[in-house]
Amino acid sequence: MSKRKKSVEALLWLGRGLILLVDYIIVIMMVILVFFAVLIIINDLLNTWNNWKTAGMEQVQIVANDVFFLIVFMEITRSVVVGRKQPEMYLVALAEVGFVVTIREIIAAVIMRSFYNLLLSSLSSLVIATVLLIIYRYVLPHRTPTERK
Repeated sequence: MSKRKKSVEALLWLGRGLILLVDYIIVIMMVILVFFAVLIIINDLLNTWNNWKTAGMEQVQIVANDVFFLIVFMEITRSVVVGRKQPEMYLVALAEVGFVVTIREIIAAVIMRSFYNLLLSSLSSLVIATVLLIIYRYVLPHRTPTERK
């Protein structure tokens, strides 16, 4: 084996190791964030329950935000895990997280009765849904296994 080929393989090994290390750090951080998000959701739900007579739409929006943050944290964790098996799925997972965030914005706009924010959130959701459709229909089909007869 030539010296150049050995150095390229060593560099590839180092790169793969660094990517694995970053993936582990992301998963560990997301697990910690999920734990804290669950604690915050429980706290906000208890506050809403204890003050249900005075709790307004702002408190409902806070709880909805907490739940959507939990969903985003879980989606990021899922994208790292799926990305280990299929690297092209990182892009899909990021688009899915973006879609979840736009849905959250739509719900927040409905709660706050803001037509302008609802319009912008709906348009951004439509754009991300179109991106996901293009990815699923035209980018990923070449990765699906064909059926054997």
